Amino acid sequence: MKTRTKVVIGVVAALAVVGAGTGIALTASAPEEATVLTESAQVRDVDVTVAASGTVDPALELGLQFSGFATAELATLEVEVGDVVAEGDVLATLVTESLEAAVASARSGVASARTAELQALQALETAEQAVIAARLNYENIYDDYPSTIAGQPNRHIALENAQAQQASAAAQLTAAQQQVAAAGPAKSSAAAQLDSALANLENASLIAPAAGTIVAIASEVGEPIGSTSVGTNGTSGFIILAGLEEFVVRADFAEGDVVGIAPGQKVSLEFDALPDDSREGEVTEVAPFGVVDPSGASLTTYEVTISVPNAPAGLRAGMTAQASITTEEQLGVVAAPVTALVPTEDGFVVRVQAEDGTISNVPVEVGIRGGYWVEIISGLSEGDRVVTGSDGELPPTDTGFGGGRPEGAEENPDLN
Repeated sequence: MKTRTKVVIGVVAALAVVGAGTGIALTASAPEEATVLTESAQVRDVDVTVAASGTVDPALELGLQFSGFATAELATLEVEVGDVVAEGDVLATLVTESLEAAVASARSGVASARTAELQALQALETAEQAVIAARLNYENIYDDYPSTIAGQPNRHIALENAQAQQASAAAQLTAAQQQVAAAGPAKSSAAAQLDSALANLENASLIAPAAGTIVAIASEVGEPIGSTSVGTNGTSGFIILAGLEEFVVRADFAEGDVVGIAPGQKVSLEFDALPDDSREGEVTEVAPFGVVDPSGASLTTYEVTISVPNAPAGLRAGMTAQASITTEEQLGVVAAPVTALVPTEDGFVVRVQAEDGTISNVPVEVGIRGGYWVEIISGLSEGDRVVTGSDGELPPTDTGFGGGRPEGAEENPDLN
């Protein structure tokens, strides 16, 4: 309970002035009264709660596009805006004549590459056999003209021819080996081109990756495929698919508050458009990087994503939500109003008023600080009357009139 105590801080003084045989008495102004606001220390729960405003978004919001196609003509469109689709449904297709021709060309390329590889392997086998034949020929000629027999005028010419044949066979073998080495990458490249052509043909059908509602379509049949942007996050694509049955809230918390936020924490959610339908959500993601306020206020915020279980009827994407997260909590502790704290060089003191009106400065050790209450670890007991404010200057402590600011204390802005 808050109480107000009026204490006298003025004094009366008399000054006698004597002159010309006449005495004149002057009296100071009437006593002034100061009102001291006090409150009892309590045993209660203290928590630290941070809050931010956020936007309601669909839990699922996807921009779908025909992969790998900068320009193409739309052949069929199987859906309209507002349609609910299931995962795996065909949403649209492209004109495929050129894609089918690319697949046929790629298949021909693969066949040619395989033929070239077989030819290279055959040439390699032929070259290996020629090397063997040239070596045997050289050996036979050498045997027919042994060096111990004199008078063999053709020996030198025959050996040179055999050596030349060996060199030619070796050169053919090297060329064949190079052809085989080149045939492998050529076949791989042709196979990759075929895979790409087949993928392009397959991607000519746009498939729903998840169940949801079609919220935007960029082009009509017969038109080039385009792109549109829609949704609270500016999602872009040829078709925008959103899950409108489940929602999340994305709120930007200040850097000083986000340090206590982690996935799994419970969140109190209130919706501006649905004031009677609050929900308890849960933190699912905290952005690893902050965003600096572009207005130049040097405020950095971090986006926190919060689930919205059992979304209330009438909740819509784009609505505003208020998110409150308790980041610290102490249950059943001695607590005092934060306005009772007086900071000093050595910590904090609290001005405690005794039953006789005497006010003393009591050093205290503080714990977590909530919005109004601060945990007192030591220095106070339940029921102690603490000074939380005054409309006048308090005299020194232990005078029976009130307590002045302790030596070395700083002004507590919450007292003003």
